[in-house]
Amino acid sequence: MLFSLKTTLATLLSIFALVPLVIGEDAPPTPPVVPAKPTIREVSPGIFEVGEVRLDQKALTISFPGKLNMERGLLEYLIVNPRGSAHESLLVTDANASDIHFAMLLLGAKGGAITAEAPPTQLDERYFRTAPKITGDPVLITVQWKEKDVERTVPVEDWLYNESGKKAIEHGPWTYNGSIVFEGRFLAQVDGNLVALVTTPTALINNPRKNSNNDQMWNAYEKATPKVNTPVRIIFKLLPTTDPKSKTKP
Repeated sequence: MLFSLKTTLATLLSIFALVPLVIGEDAPPTPPVVPAKPTIREVSPGIFEVGEVRLDQKALTISFPGKLNMERGLLEYLIVNPRGSAHESLLVTDANASDIHFAMLLLGAKGGAITAEAPPTQLDERYFRTAPKITGDPVLITVQWKEKDVERTVPVEDWLYNESGKKAIEHGPWTYNGSIVFEGRFLAQVDGNLVALVTTPTALINNPRKNSNNDQMWNAYEKATPKVNTPVRIIFKLLPTTDPKSKTKP
């Protein structure tokens, strides 16, 4: 398995080194699809670091630091970085989208097909009527934090409130679709929106649950979350597609 991962790493590095960096004349520098030479370090057998992202080969997980950004209010995103829409995201992180995506590809995720078409300019009712369903790999998302010196771990769904059902949302996998590459740019890296509650094709991960196209549906669950700015560790676990946990309730 270790040989397989190292072979995959060599293949990905050779591909990403060829991806051009697209910069407009008047635009600030835009990150490439992934760094041409991502910083990858093996810290122990089967454990690797890609920037701030830690990959556990045996557990099929990646993890990275973040913090709670909102404990109440409507949400459109679950996780963003400083480039993203932090005013409507439950969690924020300094981790790069490209590092997260590279680590997920090393685990074996298949999301992230290059598209020749421009991304949607507006995610409205008209778009959702004709847009193809977002597909990808099933992943579980959990969060770890310390409360009175005791480490706690919960599914991230425990921190979300469904306005329709007036309760925490159902547990289950999220869809790792891997964002979009357009004109040589990896759009999750450009936009900084990593995990979307309301369907966003350019995010790395999307919400497969009912009403995911409704921006009035998802809230931070104040009764369950710690305080704003509480440091957390965010964990993505890649599920085999045959795993029964990979099926989400309609």
